[in-house]
Amino acid sequence: MPIKQNQIKDPEIEKLSAQNLENLFYVFQMENGQYYYNINKTVNFPQDLDPTLYRNYETKPKDTWPLIAHVFYNDIRLWWLICSSNQIINPVKQPEPGTILKILAPEIVKNVLNKLKGA
Repeated sequence: MPIKQNQIKDPEIEKLSAQNLENLFYVFQMENGQYYYNINKTVNFPQDLDPTLYRNYETKPKDTWPLIAHVFYNDIRLWWLICSSNQIINPVKQPEPGTILKILAPEIVKNVLNKLKGA
């Protein structure tokens, strides 16, 4: 059954601050006891986004989701937004070099965050 991270009773799982929007995502527990986020079941972007709402970015060999978020949004905590807008199911696996990602325009990001905070 899906829960939010701040609802996990395990003392080894740290609680997130109110600013960390990861707590909006459902967390699932695998049979081996590990937890994982399913960001695509929580925040969905259409695959056919209007091209005026994003720019394309070709990943480089040392790119990580937080690094890309920092470069484009000056906030490593927005890694999930890049994964979700690109239908990345496993954010633990870092992007392969040469992958073309949709990077949402900053004004679109503000709208998305405002809607999620109000939800």
